Amino acid sequence: MNTDLVIDEVRATAVAVPTTRTCAWAKGLSFGHTRTIVEISTRGGLVGFGEAPTDKAALIIENRFAPLIKGRSAMAVTEARLACLGTHRDFGYLADSLGEMAYAAIDMALWDLRAKAAGVPLYVYLGGAVRTRAPFVAYAYTVNLAEGFSESEVPGIMAGIAKDSIAQTGAKMFEFKVGRHRVDCDIATVHEVRSAVGPDVDLAVDANLAMSMADARRFLYGVREARLTNVEEPVSSLAGMSSLRRDFDIPISTHCTDIEKLRGYPLIDDIVGDINADGGLGPVTKLAAVICSTGRRFWLRSNGETGIGFAVLCHLGMALPELQRPSQNLLNWCEDDLILGQTWLTQDGGVRPPDSPGLGVELDRDALQHYSGLYQSRGAFSRYDAQ
Repeated sequence: MNTDLVIDEVRATAVAVPTTRTCAWAKGLSFGHTRTIVEISTRGGLVGFGEAPTDKAALIIENRFAPLIKGRSAMAVTEARLACLGTHRDFGYLADSLGEMAYAAIDMALWDLRAKAAGVPLYVYLGGAVRTRAPFVAYAYTVNLAEGFSESEVPGIMAGIAKDSIAQTGAKMFEFKVGRHRVDCDIATVHEVRSAVGPDVDLAVDANLAMSMADARRFLYGVREARLTNVEEPVSSLAGMSSLRRDFDIPISTHCTDIEKLRGYPLIDDIVGDINADGGLGPVTKLAAVICSTGRRFWLRSNGETGIGFAVLCHLGMALPELQRPSQNLLNWCEDDLILGQTWLTQDGGVRPPDSPGLGVELDRDALQHYSGLYQSRGAFSRYDAQ
């Protein structure tokens, strides 16, 4: 075993990073993202970076996983996963979904280390580039009425955001939240956005399971001329989504990645994965191939990543042929990306990582200290309640 690649230290730091705009969605409001930044150091001096959602991941990583992977080779990713998570997840009450999400940050850091040891960018280590840029949509939350706006102003505000976002990013798709305001407002917003971006930009919306079947039907009927290319989880059941897909000629996507469940709902068009919820780079790579083998499209959601988590999405977007539809991107709404240098903003519809080894990012230590201090002083940002 190459002793230079033996894991020597594991650090997990919880941070609270405000957003530049209120995150208003169907389930609540948030004013920032709470993340855990992971650093894994080897005896040879290499450092790999990873990231997980929530502050709880930091305790799981430092207290539970770190003792299990110290002294192991950074190359032994399967060995480390089995040591931390075992052979499978329980289907019932004992399912450890938070542990899986936390471990995904370790998985990211190990892949970063392996690519650095090989001296190549991560997307090259994953098999090489299948496209010149990792494609991303322009993405936005909806309007927070508590900031002094009325529902009648929502369509115009969202249309302005859409137009500016497409101009700034060169993205081929604009995706935004619905389901928070009245159905009539959402219908008017979709049409206003369509008018603002023109006929050649794809439009997609995400209702976060919030609509009743009656409201979803009224919404889909009302936006039929706006030519939506995707509606994500309009209602709270797979059966309901399948029924809506049967009755309306609009593609529907879900975050459900359980292949056994999906077999019963062949009308659901597309699946949206999550790099943390689905276990990290290795599992997501396999999941993408399986999903696409069923005739569905697959892409990755954004969950408030800083620059580290977003870099992972970029490298996967470069290397995975299955990621043909642009993935989501919320990095432009974060106050700070926590990495040195220029923020990896979407340009010409995508992002091309640098040619440096691994993820190609380095932590901004001053920023990490600042936002770790903010977390310690104010606590975690909630995604469900106004603060």
